[in-house]
Amino acid sequence: MDDTNTRGFRIPRSRTFETHQALSGKFMAAIEPLVVNTYSHSSQVRSQLETEFAAEMDAKYAVAVGSGTIALFLAMRACGIGSGDEVITIANSDISTTAAVTNCGARPVLCDVLQTDYTIDTDQVEALITSNTRAILPVDLHGHPANVKALRPLANHYGLKIIEDAALATGAYDYGRPVGAFADAAAFSLAPFKPFGSAGNGGLVITSDEEIYRNLCLLADYGHAPRGPNQPAAYQNYITEGYNVPLDALQAAILLVKLPYLKEWTAKRRAIGEALEAGLAGTSARTPQLRPDSAPTFRSYTIRVDHQLKVHQELRQAGIEAVIHYAPPIHHYTVYAPQGLPGADNLPVTEKLARQIVNLPVSPELTADEVNYMIETTTKLLQDL
Repeated sequence: MDDTNTRGFRIPRSRTFETHQALSGKFMAAIEPLVVNTYSHSSQVRSQLETEFAAEMDAKYAVAVGSGTIALFLAMRACGIGSGDEVITIANSDISTTAAVTNCGARPVLCDVLQTDYTIDTDQVEALITSNTRAILPVDLHGHPANVKALRPLANHYGLKIIEDAALATGAYDYGRPVGAFADAAAFSLAPFKPFGSAGNGGLVITSDEEIYRNLCLLADYGHAPRGPNQPAAYQNYITEGYNVPLDALQAAILLVKLPYLKEWTAKRRAIGEALEAGLAGTSARTPQLRPDSAPTFRSYTIRVDHQLKVHQELRQAGIEAVIHYAPPIHHYTVYAPQGLPGADNLPVTEKLARQIVNLPVSPELTADEVNYMIETTTKLLQDL
């Protein structure tokens, strides 16, 4: 095996370290003032990231917080989700999706997904709406935009909020607009392996709703009321129980260096996805079929195969760091066994996908030769099964 990194994979899940090496001089220049200047400089850097990211996402506001999980939880709370409420979402996602709901005191209601792109089946959502439903939580799984625009009239009709889990989809577009444009709020992850990741953890919430934005700011800053014009500095007045979860300014500085490259990296991810689709077209692998009005980014390239575990194992043995993301589905986790989750008994597509999916690396640093190696290796493996 060609040992090109510390884990021994010829093609690892991510080659972000190579990009970070190339940008290291810019990183050091951005970080140094945070170490030697006053703390107010940290707040300014974080605020600058929020402003620039909101503009990139075609939103009015953005709030930078400590993780994608916290971003999704605060988005739920800022939209008024609380005890006794129901939120319709999917099961083939990270536990952060359902945990954001339950940590608000609400209950997830599970909807099945599409076999084509693994996102929420919008045709099945209305049947799950009850008098307790308060929101819909679609997930842009693997970087594939969920059809949030199709959910918007339904949400408006029933008076529901849409909180989009875009943790894996920074840089993706749908119907010509950045993901999150059709939601009331959208949450993004800034973890290192994500399409727009920092050197550590982080998250962002975007919204164009002023009330949701005010709630987000309040919740992310301990629940402290804004200081009035006649109040002294450091005056304390907490109007709700919030959280001390701002994004670390060092991560914000790194992300500000990286943000101008987002479109370039997204284009490279799409090009790799297109090459994999074309290269695997004659094999038994089923590739994602995306809506023509959808322009994804690929956190990974997710194929469906008949011998999932064998394919996964042999790809890794061949030096390709394949993974199996979000299987088993959330409702199979031990934590949900005592109470169960509504809708869990009617998820045939979700269950099928969990037995089939294998995720191939899509890192913008990959070369054409490395992508061809993935295609050739996967093709031969499938032929030999």
